[in-house]
Amino acid sequence: MWGGWAMTTLGSLAFGLMLGVLAPPPAASILEPDPQLEPPPEPQIEPPAPQLDMAQIDAAFARLPPQPSLRAVQDAALQRAGVGPHAGARWLRQARVAAALPTISVQYDHRLDQGWALDREVGEADALRNDAGNQSVIRAKATWELDRLIFSPDELRAARAALDLADFRERVLVQVTQLYYERQRLLVEREIAPPSDLQAAIAASVRLREVEGLLAGLTGLDFGPTPTQ
Repeated sequence: MWGGWAMTTLGSLAFGLMLGVLAPPPAASILEPDPQLEPPPEPQIEPPAPQLDMAQIDAAFARLPPQPSLRAVQDAALQRAGVGPHAGARWLRQARVAAALPTISVQYDHRLDQGWALDREVGEADALRNDAGNQSVIRAKATWELDRLIFSPDELRAARAALDLADFRERVLVQVTQLYYERQRLLVEREIAPPSDLQAAIAASVRLREVEGLLAGLTGLDFGPTPTQ
């Protein structure tokens, strides 16, 4: 009896295992992929950064037009603006010299006198005489203000004007220097790394012509089109 019951139990277990093996998997396992079976994502490889060739940049700067130089541009801009390096000192010196000079005043007077005289004498005809006279006087006066030799208000005004002139001179130098090197940058960029699209190329070309026009107006020098323009 026990042997028959054992065989029956083993047969039931075997039949159940067979049903479990042959049974189809749940619907969720068919529709939804198993994340453990998906291949891992491929790593993103960033392109290498472009290598800077300083020798190429230096060679491009060396091929730039040699004239006009920065010093010539700065000197021409200062001369055109009338703010030379010695203008302020000259104003102060002239104010000190003017204090030692006298104030001269000149006066001219011209006087015209005219009169009539009637002479009557008994036994003689009456005589009418014209008494006229001209008189010219020139007066000149020189006045020295000795206190101006110690301090003159003109020196204070000249000092203020010299400070304003130095500030304006510095702004002129900064402006022309920035424009000069911006022109060089635009020329080098156009040779080494020209713009890839038409709009950027037009914008760079227009800006180059604008910079050259500003430099020509500020200095009076010739910044004509370069051979590649």
